[in-house]
Amino acid sequence: MKEVTITVNNKSYAVKVGDLNASPVQVEVNGKSYMVEMELPEVVEAQMVQNVQAVSSAPVTKRSITPTPKPQPAGESGKFVSAPMPGTIVLITAKVGDNIKRGENLLSLEAMKMKNAIRSPFDGVIKEIHVIDGQKVAYNDVLVSFE
Repeated sequence: MKEVTITVNNKSYAVKVGDLNASPVQVEVNGKSYMVEMELPEVVEAQMVQNVQAVSSAPVTKRSITPTPKPQPAGESGKFVSAPMPGTIVLITAKVGDNIKRGENLLSLEAMKMKNAIRSPFDGVIKEIHVIDGQKVAYNDVLVSFE
């Protein structure tokens, strides 16, 4: 989880944010856990995913955040989905060649005794699935590539 400080009505909150591609998103506010459904415009959501990767746990005071791009697998030039955390693949619901819509479930990743739905952040056709059921993955390992 990434830690950020959010200020609402001049009151600061220490917030830990889980995988923004998951639905619902797990957040922890001042030590209390919540599951949150987020509906954001596609452009804002994509920017948030990139920005959360670049934010530190220090309070942010009006500064520019430059998103750090995810590393692409060797020889890949298309879109892909990577592991938001280390864990074990427990169910793969998508197949190579499937036409996937944004938000559609691709697979499930078990981490810390919780199953996490890994959903597609965009529309596309699956080019390759890089994992198998039962496989352990590390943070940022490529799970699925799109054409």
